[in-house]
Amino acid sequence: MTAAMFIDIAAVRIGDYLSRTPDLKGRRGASSWLSHTSHRAGLPDWLATATAQLRTRPEVNEEAGEADGLIPLRIPAGPADGPCGEDAEEVARTVVDALRRRLPGVWLRANWAAADSYLEAYRAMHDPGTGTGLEAFPPLPDLPVLATCARCRVDPAVATIDIHEEGNVPVCADCEARYTDRYRRPGLWHEHVPVGAETDLLQALSRTPRQVVQHFNELAALGEVDGNRNHLATVHIDGNGLGTLFDHVARHGDGDLKARVSARVSTATRAALVEATRTVLGSSLPVPVIPHLVGGDDVLVSVVADRAWRFVTTYLEAFADQMRGIDGLSSHLPDGQRVTASAGMVFAHAKFPFRRSVELAEALLKKAKKDHKGRDAAVGWLDVTRDGEQPPRHRATWTTQELAELGPALAVLATVPPSGRAVCERLIDSDRPALAAARLREQARRLDRGDVLDPFLTYGGPAAVADALSLVRWWR
Repeated sequence: MTAAMFIDIAAVRIGDYLSRTPDLKGRRGASSWLSHTSHRAGLPDWLATATAQLRTRPEVNEEAGEADGLIPLRIPAGPADGPCGEDAEEVARTVVDALRRRLPGVWLRANWAAADSYLEAYRAMHDPGTGTGLEAFPPLPDLPVLATCARCRVDPAVATIDIHEEGNVPVCADCEARYTDRYRRPGLWHEHVPVGAETDLLQALSRTPRQVVQHFNELAALGEVDGNRNHLATVHIDGNGLGTLFDHVARHGDGDLKARVSARVSTATRAALVEATRTVLGSSLPVPVIPHLVGGDDVLVSVVADRAWRFVTTYLEAFADQMRGIDGLSSHLPDGQRVTASAGMVFAHAKFPFRRSVELAEALLKKAKKDHKGRDAAVGWLDVTRDGEQPPRHRATWTTQELAELGPALAVLATVPPSGRAVCERLIDSDRPALAAARLREQARRLDRGDVLDPFLTYGGPAAVADALSLVRWWR
C-alpha cells in the first residue's frame, strides 16, 4: 500500500484581505465567505462539484483541524501506484480556480505531500527542502480605464448593488460577493449565511443574529457607563510552538494520537473562544466580541476595550486547559510544559483604521512569542491613544502567570483616579531608574497609598510601574 497524497489549500494574509473594505459589513461578508467555503458540513458536496471533471477525485482530509479559509484534501492511496505530484497539482489548481470564483480578491496557497499520516505530510509540506506547492495571487488591476470600486478602491468596479440605504454603489467582484447577502445582519436574518465563526459563536451562547452590532462604534458603546465608550481592542491570538509539537508527535507519537491532535487544536480554539466570550458577556444583549477569523489555533477578534483583558486572560487559560485534556499528549511535552497560546492586543478609537490595528496586533503577538520563547502564554499590548503606533521602548510583554500574580495589585491601582495615575507617569524616567523609583515611592507616601506602587516597584522597578499604568487603563 502506497502513501496517500495530502493537499492543503488555504487563504493567506487573511488580515489584509478582511480589512480591504472600510466598514464592518464588508469584513463580516468576507469572514462569512471564508467560513462558508471551508465549513465541513458543506465542503464534501462543494468539493465533489468543483472536481467532478477530474480523473483523480479528492476527499476531505478529516485528520486536519477545521480552520476558516482552509480546504484540507486527501487523495487516497491505491493498491499499486499511489497518487503522484501531477495528480495533486491538477486537483490544487482546480480547487483554487473554484475558490477564486467565490473569493476574487483573496491570496491562495496550495501545498501537498505524500505521507502515511497528515502530521507527517504537514511536516513535509512546510519543509523548504521537500515542500511542493503553488501560489495564486489576486489578479492585478488593469490600466485605470474603469472607475474603481467605491468600497475597497482596490479593483475596478464591475457591478452596482444596494448596500442598506446606499443605492447603486459601484463595486468590484470581490466586494459584490462580500455585500450581496453576505454581510451579517440581513444575511443571517434571511439565512443567506448558514455557517461562519460568528454564527457558531452565537449558537454556542444561545444568542440570535439580532443580538449583534452593525458598526464598530456600536460595539465600542457597549463599554462601561463610566468609561468613554468609544474604544475597541483588536486581538490576535496564536498557539505557541505547535509546529514543533506536531513535528515531535509525527516522529514519535502513536498513530491514534497523530490522527487526533490536529483536529483537537481547532476544537480547543473554538471552545476557548466560547468560554472567553461568555465570561465578558454579562447582561449585554449585543455580543461584545466579533470574531473575524477562527482558523486552527489562530484567532482574530474585535472586543469592547474594557472587557478585552478579561477576554484574553480567560481565552489563554481555557486554551491551555483544552490542550491539556488531549489523552497521550502530555508524554510528548518537555518538563510538564503546557501547550499554550499568546496574544497581541491593540486598544484604539473605534474609528482607528482596522487594517492598521491588525498589523500592530500581529507585531505585538510576534514579540510576545519571541520574548518568552514560545514556552509561556504571554500578552503584548499597545494603547494607540496614549502610546501612538510604536510601543514605548521599556514596554515588556507579560505572561498570564504575571497577570494573575499582579492582578490584585492592578485592581488596587485601578482605584487611583486618572489624574493621580498621570502624575505617576510623569515621574517615570526610564534612563534613571533609581531616581524614578525614589520619586514614585515619595508620591505613594504623600498619598498615603504605599499599596499602590510597591508591588510593581518590587517586581520590576519603574519599568513595571509604567507597564502597569498603561495596562490598568483598560483592566477590569
